[in-house]
Amino acid sequence: MMKKLSISLVVATMNRPTQLEHLFQTLERQTVRADQIFVVDQSRDDLTRDVVERYATRLPLTYFHREARGLSCARNVVHDLISGDIVAFPDDDCWYPDDTIARAVAEFEKDADLGVFTGASMSEAGVPSQGRWGTERVVVDKRSVWTSQTSYTTYYRTSVFKPLGGFDETLGVGGSTPWGAGEETDLLLRALATGARAVYDPTFRVFHPEPLAVYDEGAYSRGRKYNRGVGRVLRLHRFPPWFVGYMVARPAVGIGVAMLKGQLPLAKYRTITAVNRLRGFMDPL
Repeated sequence: MMKKLSISLVVATMNRPTQLEHLFQTLERQTVRADQIFVVDQSRDDLTRDVVERYATRLPLTYFHREARGLSCARNVVHDLISGDIVAFPDDDCWYPDDTIARAVAEFEKDADLGVFTGASMSEAGVPSQGRWGTERVVVDKRSVWTSQTSYTTYYRTSVFKPLGGFDETLGVGGSTPWGAGEETDLLLRALATGARAVYDPTFRVFHPEPLAVYDEGAYSRGRKYNRGVGRVLRLHRFPPWFVGYMVARPAVGIGVAMLKGQLPLAKYRTITAVNRLRGFMDPL
């Protein structure tokens, strides 16, 4: 009889106790439950700890508090402690359909060569969130990686994940560098470079709020850091000039379209996107 695959989840969080509790509620409802859940808290108060304590008898939670800032840094805190056969990294403000873990486990059980399984991000309204997503099930490669994964929709076989050494702490939200994203793409690209097989299925969905619901100064600031991180990953993984040009040109073309429609805040965001992708690519290694 095949051994049941065990599941580890790593949740990095900061100042989002309400959202974290919502995630916990959806983890309680899973038809296949996680065997190990790490919570790495970077908050400056005890509200997140209080939520964890309320759920400590209902979920297999292990809590860490760390002063060091950065999403990648937080996730790496527990790298050596992960014991599940499969590991995933839900955001503190995402939430799972009831069969999320069951579907991921089923994919790994039916395909012994599968190293990574990933799906799409959806908003509460049921529309894609957090960028563009592929519409077909595909084996992920260096090109399709940009429309087929984000950290909270991706499950790794732990035997693939651990040798990678964790997330690059120079990339990602909250760190001390200007590259405020790209750590999950970098991680998957490194996995692919080892020969790992990754599959994307757009029907496998995790819910997450749309961060660009409003174009304000906060969105513009995040956009600068996020897209500079995208450019950095393009440079780190030696993408060819034509593909870098495509990644810069796509939002650049969208600037004119937005302006013709009178969508000036969107035009500004697309300008930030194009400029900072190029800037991140030009940053020295």
